[in-house]
Amino acid sequence: MNDFFSDKTFLDFFSPDEAQIIQGKISLVESIDSTNTFLMKESEKYFPLLSESGELTSSGKQFNFSLKAAASQTKGRGRMGREFISPISSGIYFSIAYVKETGICDPAMVTASVCTGICRAIEKTYGVECKIKWVNDIYCNGKKVCGILTEGIINPAAGRIDGCVIGIGINLRTNSAFDGELKSKAGGILDGLKEDAAFPCRAAFLAACYKEVKHLLVSGEDFMEDYKSRSLLTGRTVTVTPVIGDEKTSYTATVKGISDRAELVVELSDGTTRNLSSGEVSLHGTVINN
Repeated sequence: MNDFFSDKTFLDFFSPDEAQIIQGKISLVESIDSTNTFLMKESEKYFPLLSESGELTSSGKQFNFSLKAAASQTKGRGRMGREFISPISSGIYFSIAYVKETGICDPAMVTASVCTGICRAIEKTYGVECKIKWVNDIYCNGKKVCGILTEGIINPAAGRIDGCVIGIGINLRTNSAFDGELKSKAGGILDGLKEDAAFPCRAAFLAACYKEVKHLLVSGEDFMEDYKSRSLLTGRTVTVTPVIGDEKTSYTATVKGISDRAELVVELSDGTTRNLSSGEVSLHGTVINN
């Protein structure tokens, strides 16, 4: 797992035309505090990303699909301020900038599309089946191997979200840094496979992730059936906590599926249904929406 990638190696997995377009947008390093923090700060240099009418500015086009990737993070971040453990020689951690014409109105759909793209990249690169734990986590062999954090880039004057930075942390192998509760919940894509087996290098995998994510964000493909089919929770009984941290708001429900807007559809004991766009969900006492 010492095969970290260089910019040149990464670009080798693109056609010459593709490489020419993206070569000024990528930055790959051994270590960083947080790839998301880096790109969020970088976005300030490219302001405004959109014109008043909602079209991408020249600087917005330049920033769009920028990539910052690292072999480790010292201050990796997850949802709700949680730490995302990002040890060296264990996985890859990267963030992608996305600027959308007229702005982003439905961040959940952005996260869902990215999640689907990463699943496709994992399966195409390593042949390992993926499941999605609503809305932003990917599981392989019953363990969480990937978390996704989407942060909006807000234009206060226009009253809209001009773009976002999508942080993606992927474990390839478990690490001794995974201790306590994390040890029982986190896993790696390649866990259970031989350490000395020949696998595509991390540059190839990162390139596959970048391509799949970009495709789903720009192609207009209807990916929701793919996303729904990968649901880890459908048909299972869960505890829903609408107000995170306030267990008094919790209730038990059965997951019926995923809506076309990436909401979790649950059925209560009285037969009524609710579409959840936020909150925390636990299964058998274990938090699985984190």
